[in-house]
Amino acid sequence: MLALLIRIAGAGLVFALQVLLARLMPVDGYGGFVTLWTWMLALGSFAALGFAESSLRFLPRYHLRGRRTPLRGYWRFGLGMVIGGSGITALLAVLVALGIGAMDGPGLMVLLVALGLPFLAMEYYLEGVARSFGWFRLAAVPVYIVRPILISAIALGLSAGGVVLTLPVVGAVLISAMAMVSIGLALLIFMRMRKMVGGVASPVSRRQKRLWLMASLPLLVLSGLEDLTAYADVLLLSLLATPEEVGIYFAAARALALAGFVAYAMTLVAGRRFALDLAGRSRAQLQQSILDSTRLTFWATTIAVGATLVAGPLLLAAFGPDYAQGQGVLVALGLGMVLRSMAGQASEVLIVAGRQREGLAVGLGVLAVEVGLCTMLVPAMGMVGAAIASATAMGVRSLGLILVLWRVEGLRVVSLRLPVLKVG
Repeated sequence: MLALLIRIAGAGLVFALQVLLARLMPVDGYGGFVTLWTWMLALGSFAALGFAESSLRFLPRYHLRGRRTPLRGYWRFGLGMVIGGSGITALLAVLVALGIGAMDGPGLMVLLVALGLPFLAMEYYLEGVARSFGWFRLAAVPVYIVRPILISAIALGLSAGGVVLTLPVVGAVLISAMAMVSIGLALLIFMRMRKMVGGVASPVSRRQKRLWLMASLPLLVLSGLEDLTAYADVLLLSLLATPEEVGIYFAAARALALAGFVAYAMTLVAGRRFALDLAGRSRAQLQQSILDSTRLTFWATTIAVGATLVAGPLLLAAFGPDYAQGQGVLVALGLGMVLRSMAGQASEVLIVAGRQREGLAVGLGVLAVEVGLCTMLVPAMGMVGAAIASATAMGVRSLGLILVLWRVEGLRVVSLRLPVLKVG
């Protein structure tokens, strides 16, 4: 509930930020910002090299069993790999941007994504570490509360000072806010880790580091596929439609942010719960945790989607009169979110159980479905076609995860009974 309340507040702040930028920027400029932000989110998990996800597999186990040396070693090794890997990737992307011309067009987009990528990769990793220890406020507040407040404050200040909010200006604001949040979050986690395990580092074997790396790299592909699938509709729409349509589509998706954040709030706590159940070798408790998580996710998402669809015209009107065209997109994406919620946190179970291959197979299949449908439907139906493709992919994802988890682990996922909240 704490995680959900934080994410509800974050949803409101992100929605307000998007409305603010849509009002301060021209429609095509806002569409360019949407494309930039979506590319960053889609590539950020790749740059984290899978360590944000593998932390959920290793850190709760080490903590439960009092193994301080590998706990400290994983934290430092993962941070070094993420900073090094994302830094090299960003440098290569900057060179590409300079080669094709970084003043405008695709070159400018590549340059802005490259500059923001290392900070976003750090955010992903640090958020994963915080989730692993149950530090839910630390995992959510800096990224989803502090960051949109920073961006809004800087954008308003610049606009009040007479600065025109073009894409390069807003891109610089976004990157600056990410830098401040990621560095501040790193310092906070460093202090907590130092208090927990001490400051004297014991050496970690190469074999141990190789284990962490080999466990993380498949998750790089898995988490990257998850993010690509989540944002493929916007990315493909940006290639097949006008910037105005991209902006309207994204506004409708932002209006549904609360429903999407319900599932994320459950993910904040569910992954660690599953890992502790596995570490304690309690199969029955793991099954119960999965079903409890699904019930809460499904019903909370259904209620949030219903409330959003009722308030849809008002939410879209907040962006401006041009955004009322997004009502059809709102309905299609809302239905897709309900279908997605029926699988609960099945993907987290696959991660903590070490079933990366199965998760990868599902992710590839879902991405193929979404790309194929978007390619067919967007030219004929525009942004509504992209929404239908996305909703269909969400349903396919749920079906695939449900079947795979039952086949490989014998665990049930679907439970549509009303949840029972236990106190004490």
